[in-house]
Amino acid sequence: MNMQHAVLEGIVVVLVLGLVVYRQTRWQVLDIGRIWRGPIILAVIGVVEARTALSGATFGTTAVALLALEAVLSVAVGVGMGMLSQFRWAEGTLQARTGLVGSLLWFVMLALRLGVDVWASAGGAKIVASAGFILLMLALNRAGRSLVLLRRAERMRPVAAGSAGTADWIR
Repeated sequence: MNMQHAVLEGIVVVLVLGLVVYRQTRWQVLDIGRIWRGPIILAVIGVVEARTALSGATFGTTAVALLALEAVLSVAVGVGMGMLSQFRWAEGTLQARTGLVGSLLWFVMLALRLGVDVWASAGGAKIVASAGFILLMLALNRAGRSLVLLRRAERMRPVAAGSAGTADWIR
């Protein structure tokens, strides 16, 4: 990898993280259909990419251990983001945002990811650094956040007289 490629890749990473942090600090309607769209898309693309990376590659115990560790850390950071999220009622809908502090956990996720990549390279488990597994870990992170958001939002559901317990409050 040459220096220009590394700089360009760094700029892209900073822009993507900036966009993610910006979007997560804005209030958005809590939508069940939309909240799962991201994790599902990331997981599907990740599985397809991981299958490509796995063809002909060896998958040792170091790779399995690192993937398991990273999966746990990804979900934990996602849960943390969900716990730090804020809610409000506006325009008749429940809205949520992760907020700046919760969004800064993306940088924790990035640091963990870089640490796992270094560990994987040193341990001969370069398969862990493939794009497919990175996307799968992001899907786990988003799923952890989504589960916590929905669980917290359920406690905020308004109770209407004669309501059969429907979740009309979530668009």
